[in-house]
Amino acid sequence: MKVLKEFKEFINKGNVVDLAVAVVIGGAFGKIVSAIVADMVMPLVNAVMPQGDWRKWEVTPLHFRVGDFLGTLVDFTIVAFVIFIVMVKIVGTINRKTPATKECPECLEMVPKAAKRCRACTSVFTVLALMLLAAPAFAQGNPTFTYGKPEEVKAGAPPPPPVEWKAVAKGGMTLTTGNSQTTNGTLALAISRRESANKFAFDAGAAYGQSNQAVALLGPDTSATPNPTGMWVTGIGRNEVTTTNAWQTKARYDRFFTANNAGYAAAQAAADRIAGKSFAGGGQIGYSRQLYTSAVHLCVSELGYDYSYERYVAQPGRTLDPVSIHSARLFVGETLKISPTSGATASIEALFNLNREAKALDAGSGPPPTQGVAAFHDTRVVGKLGLTTTVLARLSVGFGFTLRYDQNPPPRPIPSGTPAGIPYAPGVQPFSDRVDTLAEATLIYTFI
Repeated sequence: MKVLKEFKEFINKGNVVDLAVAVVIGGAFGKIVSAIVADMVMPLVNAVMPQGDWRKWEVTPLHFRVGDFLGTLVDFTIVAFVIFIVMVKIVGTINRKTPATKECPECLEMVPKAAKRCRACTSVFTVLALMLLAAPAFAQGNPTFTYGKPEEVKAGAPPPPPVEWKAVAKGGMTLTTGNSQTTNGTLALAISRRESANKFAFDAGAAYGQSNQAVALLGPDTSATPNPTGMWVTGIGRNEVTTTNAWQTKARYDRFFTANNAGYAAAQAAADRIAGKSFAGGGQIGYSRQLYTSAVHLCVSELGYDYSYERYVAQPGRTLDPVSIHSARLFVGETLKISPTSGATASIEALFNLNREAKALDAGSGPPPTQGVAAFHDTRVVGKLGLTTTVLARLSVGFGFTLRYDQNPPPRPIPSGTPAGIPYAPGVQPFSDRVDTLAEATLIYTFI
């Protein structure tokens, strides 16, 4: 009987009942969201994507289900937006109450709104208001004029905002020896400084990977009954291959016109030799707007111009001209504070080429590939997700995922480990993959 009584008390608790109602309503609301996506969003997306059902879009031979992932993000965005409109805007407006207290102008103590005398300093609010209203009448006299003076700092006023510095470093390394011989390392540094309406940020990173692979040494089969291939393995050798070789730097300046509006200018330089880029540099300029800010959320959007200059890894017997790209830039980013020690970030950046790239090779043509890429046929997209949690005072653990898409990727260089001087056959020019992904787990140390 005691167990039944405790169970009855548990069921009747308000939070259990609220949770049950939330589950039922959430299940019903999920059907509405699915209908919106299937009946309204899907037809619009399918109209501009020749692949058809975009939820079935897969990339790379490993069949990464990018379409299904993007579909899940669409569902989440619709749910979050509707909940925000209903709960924050509509219900919040209805439930908003008039403050029941007011501030004493003399001692700044909070007192009931209907009070006529401060309980702390005994000031009389009604008399004080009448005196303030009557003061101009008592002060009538000859008009005087004075020159404008710098605003004086009043007693008790907050001090000007201090200079805010941030410096963060993160890195990771893998080293194996013996049968498996690999070396991989990453290192990144981020520094920012903000003073009043000015902010300067600098980011740099590098990644390198090398593998010493075991390869078979072949020789002719000289036995009395040779095998069908006519060859046999005479020994084992090693072939050193570079698997990762990339670096990047970026400097950015933001000028805040108001708390939510800013202009920005940035310059960057990078290289990714495995992807075929010996150098990639350029600059950006544009407008940044904080769409929504709270104690938990920070949502930012940016619109601007991007200039990119790409120089490609040289190939034996072939000339690859550098390419200049003028693009429109769109960016949306969200920062979420999950708890006092954990946070998440998500962002997507899209660049749409506005000019015809006369010297670029068209990865979608050929073989052999033709020269020249039309406007809006070299779209580049970068999506990032990150999660960081603090484990010690200055030490954090970070998990990140980055997806890069290049509609017209650069020519693929001769693979590492190929004997020097060997070119591609005439008419053959492979291109780098359109999609690159990076998943990482790193240790982050905050210096400032």
